[in-house]
Amino acid sequence: MMELFVTNVGSHMWQMNHPGSDVDLFVAVLAPTKSILRGEFNDQSKVEYSGPTDRQYHELGRIVDQVLRNNWNYLSGVMSPIIVKDWPRLTELRSLATMNYSKRAYHSIKGLAEHNYQKYIIKERDDSVKRCNTIARTIIMGAKLLREGIIEYRPITGTSPKDIPKFIDELDLALKESTLPENPEHEDELREFLFDVRLSSLEEEQDKAVRS
Repeated sequence: MMELFVTNVGSHMWQMNHPGSDVDLFVAVLAPTKSILRGEFNDQSKVEYSGPTDRQYHELGRIVDQVLRNNWNYLSGVMSPIIVKDWPRLTELRSLATMNYSKRAYHSIKGLAEHNYQKYIIKERDDSVKRCNTIARTIIMGAKLLREGIIEYRPITGTSPKDIPKFIDELDLALKESTLPENPEHEDELREFLFDVRLSSLEEEQDKAVRS
C-alpha cells in the first residue's frame, strides 16, 4: 500500500513528552484501488511495535469512515499538529474533517475516558499524576471541541484521581451546551474526496500497467 501521510499522536502532540517518551505515529495508507474493486482488500488497521516507536497503519477509507463517526483516535491522527510526513491533500482532508465535527465526538471521548479510568485508576491502581494527566487531557480537549468546535492540544499537570470524575461531568455539561450538529453535515463532500483520491490512484495504476 502507498503511504500518504504520517503524524505524531503521542505525548509529543500534547507537549507532554520527556526524553524517554515513546513515539506514537499515525500512518495513513492507500490500498490499490484495483484490489478494493476486486474485493481483495481487508481494511483492518495494523499496529507495529518497534522499540520506542509505535506505528499505527490505517487505510484512507477507514479513516474517512471513522472521522465521520468523530472517533477521537482518528480525528487526532488527521488533526495532529505534528506532521512527520506531509501529503499534498492533507490540508484538504483536515478542512473536511473540521467541517464534519459533531456531537458524535462525545461518545468516543467519554467512552475512552471511562474505560481508562476504570482500567488504570480503579482496577490497576495506577493513580500516578502522569496517568491521571493522560486521561484528563483528552476529556478537557473534548469539552472544548463540543463547546467551541475546535481541537486544542493543551498540556495539563497536577491531575489527581478525584479530578477525573469532575472532568467527565464537565464533558457531560459541554454536550448539553454544544452547538455542534448531532451528526456530520458534510459527509458527501468527504466521501467525494475519498472517491477522487481512489479514482486518481486507479488512473495511475493503469498508466503504470500500460507503460510496463
